[in-house]
Amino acid sequence: MRAKAAVEAQCPGVVSCADLLVIAARDLLAMVGGPSWEVAKGRLDGKISMASAVPGNLPSATDDLDKLTALFASKGLNQSEMVALSGAHSVGFAHCNQFMRRVYNFNATYKIDPTINPLYAAQLRESCPQVNLDPTVVVFLDDTTPRIFDNVYYQNAQKGLALLSSDQVLFTDERTRPIVNSFAADNSTFLNSFVSAMQKLTSVGVKTRGSADGEIRQNCGAVNT
Repeated sequence: MRAKAAVEAQCPGVVSCADLLVIAARDLLAMVGGPSWEVAKGRLDGKISMASAVPGNLPSATDDLDKLTALFASKGLNQSEMVALSGAHSVGFAHCNQFMRRVYNFNATYKIDPTINPLYAAQLRESCPQVNLDPTVVVFLDDTTPRIFDNVYYQNAQKGLALLSSDQVLFTDERTRPIVNSFAADNSTFLNSFVSAMQKLTSVGVKTRGSADGEIRQNCGAVNT
């Protein structure tokens, strides 16, 4: 991680990888039109990082609203904060295997997910054919303004243009639809809610000075398997 190396050259053993990741996320969003905010610092890195710990701690592309709500609640986040944080999918992309079931073999009744816009489904089929699929192909999570961090992500969901099932369900489920509509109607409302939710999310499970199970890593790429 070049950022870590640069910081270590000036302030060895002072800034954690955890702090750098939060700062980098904030700065990246600001670069693509998103908000900026003061990042609280002082996190320590965990002494053990294992890929096997990820499942169950991050949402899946196929999660329904109950699963999403339970996962975010386990981190102390409510549904409104969950919907705001989902707006991070205003930028970024997904590989075909994350959404192909929606446009080819949704369930026993529908081959195509009935909540997806049919024209969009046809477009996704062209990008991700079942035969001779290129595993390196990716599709923007927000096909309308893919390089701008904004509330169009929510407007897309209103039109059946959300790429992932876990994004579309935020609108199709009436429990969170009012929140989606609120964010879709006003970009400032979304951005302010996103910042508030991010500040809360980045304080979850934080290890601070004095924690016996925390440290400042010299190498952010070191992972225990």
